[in-house]
This record gives sequence, structure tokens and C-alpha cells, in this order.
Amino acid sequence: MIQLIRKFVKIRKFVGGFTLIEMLVAISIIIILTTISVPIYQGSRKQLSLQMSASKLAQDIRRAQEMAMAAREFQGSVPSVPSGGYGIYFNLSEPSHYILFADTSIPPNHQYNSGELVEDIPFENNIKISQLFPSSTTTIVFVPPDPTTLVNSYATTSIIVLKIDNSTSSVKVLPTGLIFIE
Repeated sequence: MIQLIRKFVKIRKFVGGFTLIEMLVAISIIIILTTISVPIYQGSRKQLSLQMSASKLAQDIRRAQEMAMAAREFQGSVPSVPSGGYGIYFNLSEPSHYILFADTSIPPNHQYNSGELVEDIPFENNIKISQLFPSSTTTIVFVPPDPTTLVNSYATTSIIVLKIDNSTSSVKVLPTGLIFIE
């Protein structure tokens, strides 16, 4: 009889399966890990979106600079190379987008006028402009042929701060035309 019990115990040890307690522990671990990782994923996704928006903004500023250097024609009422160059216009009261424009004013005023629109560029995923330097409406213009960099008609530094929730990223444009993402 003892041998029969030992044989039964040995067979019982090799039979696979989960007990109810083991299954509850496994489910609890999965729930805890999911609860921890989902907010981290959301925060990482927002941070990535912010960095991508800052990179896109820097790329569009560089595009305006290249358009000025290449003396690209503007297809307004009369196709011609804008004497005031190309630029980007920011307005803190409209923080969800910025405007790429051609300064076709004669003489050039280095400001955005409604007939000079090249492209209205929106930010994605609730990204907004939270601060502008030097003022709440900032225009960065690249005047050919060098191109000379003007911020609100002066050779000064411009800083555009983008924000989503509590995260920020900034794009800095120097008077020399260098563009940095910080």
C-alpha cells in the first residue's frame, strides 16, 4: 500500500497544470505591470511628439532660409523672386500653427502680410507655442543673397518654446542663421 501511495505521489508530481492561486498571482502581476507601463508609454509618446514638432519647426525655418538663398520664385499675383526674402511668422495668440511666407512688399518690410502666404503649418498632437522671444508676434526673415537673418526686422536671436503638458522644447535661431533645438 505504501508503494502504491508513493507511486501515486510520483505520478501526481508530473501532472501539469495551474492551481487557482498561481493563476491569480500571474494575473495580478500582469495587471500591476500594465498599470505601471501605460502611463510611462503615454508620457514617452508625448515627449517624442514634442521632439518631432521641434525638429519639424527647425526644418521649416531652414527651408525658408534655403528658399531665400536659392532665390526661389513666389507664385503670387506676379511670379517673381521676393525682394524681402522668405520667413516664418509666429503669433502667440494663435499657438497651434505658424506661417511660411514670402516678403513681396516693395520696399521689403520683413513682416507677414496675408497675400504672401506660402504655407500654413499646424503643430500636431496638442503641441502649442508657449513662449516667443523677442515678442508675442515674431517674424524670422531670411533676406537674399547671403541670406541675412532678421528677427522682427533686427539682427537678433529668436527663441520659440513649444509645450505639451509639462514638457517643453525650444528652437533657437541666431543672427548668423544657425538653428538649434534645445
